[in-house]
Amino acid sequence: MSVAVSEEPNARRTIFAGFRSAALKLWGDAGLAQVSALLTPEARTATIDPVVIAEGFLPERYVLEWYEAVWAGPAKRDRTAYNEFLDRMLDHGFGKVRKVLLGIADAHTLARKAAELWRHDHSHGDLVVLLEQENRIDLGLRDHPYVDTPLARASIAEIIRYVVHLSRAKDVEVQHRLEGTRELVVQVDFR
Repeated sequence: MSVAVSEEPNARRTIFAGFRSAALKLWGDAGLAQVSALLTPEARTATIDPVVIAEGFLPERYVLEWYEAVWAGPAKRDRTAYNEFLDRMLDHGFGKVRKVLLGIADAHTLARKAAELWRHDHSHGDLVVLLEQENRIDLGLRDHPYVDTPLARASIAEIIRYVVHLSRAKDVEVQHRLEGTRELVVQVDFR
Protein backbone atom coordinates (compact mmCIF):
# COMPACT_ATOMS: atom_id res chain seq x y z
CA MET A 1 0.00 0.00 0.00
CA SER A 2 1.60 3.27 -1.04
CA VAL A 3 0.70 6.75 0.05
CA ALA A 4 -0.88 9.02 -2.52
CA VAL A 5 1.23 11.97 -3.46
CA SER A 6 0.08 14.85 -1.29
CA GLU A 7 1.52 18.06 0.05
CA GLU A 8 -0.02 17.24 3.42
CA PRO A 9 2.00 14.81 5.55
CA ASN A 10 0.23 11.49 6.07
CA ALA A 11 0.59 8.53 8.42
CA ARG A 12 -0.23 4.87 7.84
CA ARG A 13 -3.59 3.67 9.17
CA THR A 14 -1.96 1.07 11.43
CA ILE A 15 -0.88 3.95 13.70
CA PHE A 16 -4.51 4.86 14.31
CA ALA A 17 -5.53 1.25 14.80
CA GLY A 18 -2.75 1.04 17.40
CA PHE A 19 -4.03 4.22 19.08
CA ARG A 20 -7.55 2.80 19.38
CA SER A 21 -6.34 -0.56 20.67
CA ALA A 22 -4.07 1.08 23.25
CA ALA A 23 -6.78 3.44 24.51
CA LEU A 24 -9.25 0.57 24.84
CA LYS A 25 -6.72 -1.66 26.60
CA LEU A 26 -5.71 1.01 29.12
CA TRP A 27 -8.95 2.91 29.72
CA GLY A 28 -11.77 0.94 28.09
CA ASP A 29 -14.72 2.44 26.26
CA ALA A 30 -14.84 5.41 28.65
CA GLY A 31 -11.25 6.35 27.80
CA LEU A 32 -11.85 6.06 24.08
CA ALA A 33 -14.95 8.25 24.51
CA GLN A 34 -12.79 10.87 26.27
CA VAL A 35 -10.36 10.88 23.37
CA SER A 36 -13.21 11.02 20.87
CA ALA A 37 -14.74 14.06 22.57
CA LEU A 38 -11.44 15.95 22.31
CA LEU A 39 -10.82 15.26 18.60
CA THR A 40 -12.12 17.43 15.80
CA PRO A 41 -15.18 15.96 14.07
CA GLU A 42 -13.02 15.25 11.00
CA ALA A 43 -10.42 13.27 12.97
CA ARG A 44 -13.09 11.44 14.98
CA THR A 45 -14.96 10.45 11.81
CA ALA A 46 -11.76 9.14 10.21
CA THR A 47 -10.08 7.42 13.17
CA ILE A 48 -12.68 6.39 15.75
CA ASP A 49 -16.07 6.01 14.09
CA PRO A 50 -15.22 3.34 11.49
CA VAL A 51 -14.89 -0.25 12.71
CA VAL A 52 -12.06 -0.67 10.20
CA ILE A 53 -10.09 2.29 8.88
CA ALA A 54 -10.33 1.90 5.12
CA GLU A 55 -7.96 4.66 4.07
CA GLY A 56 -4.35 3.49 3.77
CA PHE A 57 -2.99 6.83 4.96
CA LEU A 58 -4.54 9.64 6.96
CA PRO A 59 -3.28 13.15 7.76
CA GLU A 60 -0.51 13.42 10.35
CA ARG A 61 -2.50 16.23 11.94
CA TYR A 62 -4.82 13.49 13.23
CA VAL A 63 -1.83 11.90 15.00
CA LEU A 64 -1.11 15.26 16.62
CA GLU A 65 -4.77 15.50 17.67
CA TRP A 66 -4.58 12.03 19.22
CA TYR A 67 -1.46 12.98 21.17
CA GLU A 68 -3.17 16.06 22.59
CA ALA A 69 -6.48 14.27 23.27
CA VAL A 70 -4.87 11.36 25.10
CA TRP A 71 -2.57 13.70 27.06
CA ALA A 72 -5.42 16.00 28.18
CA GLY A 73 -8.01 13.21 28.43
CA PRO A 74 -7.49 9.75 29.86
CA ALA A 75 -3.75 10.16 30.59
CA LYS A 76 -4.60 13.24 32.72
CA ARG A 77 -1.35 14.98 31.75
CA ASP A 78 0.62 12.26 33.53
CA ARG A 79 3.82 11.41 31.63
CA THR A 80 3.93 7.79 32.90
CA ALA A 81 0.33 7.10 31.82
CA TYR A 82 0.87 8.84 28.51
CA ASN A 83 4.07 6.91 27.74
CA GLU A 84 2.30 3.67 28.65
CA PHE A 85 -0.30 4.56 26.01
CA LEU A 86 2.43 5.13 23.40
CA ASP A 87 4.11 1.83 24.29
CA ARG A 88 0.84 -0.12 24.01
CA MET A 89 0.14 1.62 20.68
CA LEU A 90 3.47 0.32 19.42
CA ASP A 91 2.70 -3.18 20.71
CA HIS A 92 -0.52 -3.19 18.68
CA GLY A 93 0.95 -1.54 15.57
CA PHE A 94 4.67 -1.45 14.87
CA GLY A 95 5.44 -4.32 17.28
CA LYS A 96 3.01 -6.67 15.54
CA VAL A 97 3.92 -5.64 12.01
CA ARG A 98 7.68 -5.75 12.65
CA LYS A 99 7.75 -8.73 15.04
CA VAL A 100 10.23 -10.73 12.94
CA LEU A 101 12.58 -7.77 12.55
CA LEU A 102 12.43 -7.02 16.28
CA GLY A 103 13.18 -10.67 17.01
CA ILE A 104 16.51 -10.54 15.19
CA ALA A 105 17.56 -6.88 15.13
CA ASP A 106 19.66 -5.06 17.66
CA ALA A 107 19.59 -1.31 18.25
CA HIS A 108 22.23 -0.67 15.59
CA THR A 109 20.36 -2.68 12.95
CA LEU A 110 17.21 -0.70 13.72
CA ALA A 111 19.15 2.56 13.43
CA ARG A 112 20.49 1.59 10.00
CA LYS A 113 16.92 0.81 8.92
CA ALA A 114 15.44 3.94 10.52
CA ALA A 115 14.90 5.86 7.28
CA GLU A 116 13.22 2.88 5.60
CA LEU A 117 11.03 2.12 8.63
CA TRP A 118 10.01 5.77 8.88
CA ARG A 119 9.10 6.03 5.20
CA HIS A 120 6.94 2.90 5.43
CA ASP A 121 4.63 4.67 7.89
CA HIS A 122 5.04 8.36 7.03
CA SER A 123 4.82 10.25 3.73
CA HIS A 124 6.95 13.21 4.83
CA GLY A 125 9.98 13.97 6.92
CA ASP A 126 13.25 12.14 7.24
CA LEU A 127 14.54 10.04 10.14
CA VAL A 128 18.31 9.81 9.89
CA VAL A 129 21.20 8.51 11.97
CA LEU A 130 23.33 11.40 13.19
CA LEU A 131 25.69 9.47 15.47
CA GLU A 132 26.26 5.78 16.09
CA GLN A 133 28.45 4.56 18.93
CA GLU A 134 28.57 1.27 20.84
CA ASN A 135 26.02 2.33 23.46
CA ARG A 136 24.55 5.47 21.92
CA ILE A 137 22.64 6.37 18.80
CA ASP A 138 21.44 9.86 17.88
CA LEU A 139 18.58 10.08 15.40
CA GLY A 140 17.36 13.22 13.69
CA LEU A 141 13.78 13.79 12.55
CA ARG A 142 13.70 16.56 9.98
CA ASP A 143 10.99 18.54 8.25
CA HIS A 144 8.00 16.92 9.90
CA PRO A 145 5.03 18.21 11.93
CA TYR A 146 6.12 16.10 14.92
CA VAL A 147 9.01 18.53 15.35
CA ASP A 148 6.67 21.49 15.88
CA THR A 149 5.24 20.88 19.37
CA PRO A 150 6.78 19.86 22.70
CA LEU A 151 4.27 17.01 23.17
CA ALA A 152 4.92 15.59 19.69
CA ARG A 153 8.69 15.78 20.23
CA ALA A 154 8.41 13.99 23.58
CA SER A 155 6.10 11.42 21.97
CA ILE A 156 8.56 10.58 19.20
CA ALA A 157 11.38 10.32 21.73
CA GLU A 158 9.36 7.81 23.77
CA ILE A 159 8.38 5.88 20.64
CA ILE A 160 12.04 5.61 19.63
CA ARG A 161 13.00 4.57 23.19
CA TYR A 162 10.41 1.82 23.24
CA VAL A 163 11.30 0.50 19.77
CA VAL A 164 14.95 0.22 20.85
CA HIS A 165 13.77 -1.51 24.04
CA LEU A 166 11.84 -4.01 21.88
CA SER A 167 15.15 -4.91 20.23
CA ARG A 168 16.21 -6.30 23.61
CA ALA A 169 18.58 -3.45 24.43
CA LYS A 170 18.94 -2.88 28.17
CA ASP A 171 18.52 0.28 30.22
CA VAL A 172 17.29 2.32 27.26
CA GLU A 173 17.06 6.03 27.99
CA VAL A 174 16.38 8.96 25.70
CA GLN A 175 16.93 12.67 25.67
CA HIS A 176 15.67 14.96 22.97
CA ARG A 177 16.28 18.49 21.83
CA LEU A 178 15.27 20.80 19.04
CA GLU A 179 18.06 21.80 16.65
CA GLY A 180 17.17 24.96 14.79
CA THR A 181 13.49 25.03 13.94
CA ARG A 182 13.02 21.88 11.88
CA GLU A 183 15.09 19.04 13.40
CA LEU A 184 14.40 16.96 16.47
CA VAL A 185 17.47 15.14 17.79
CA VAL A 186 16.78 12.06 19.89
CA GLN A 187 19.76 10.68 21.79
CA VAL A 188 19.32 7.01 22.71
CA ASP A 189 21.61 5.51 25.34
CA PHE A 190 21.53 1.78 26.10
CA ARG A 191 23.61 -1.22 26.95
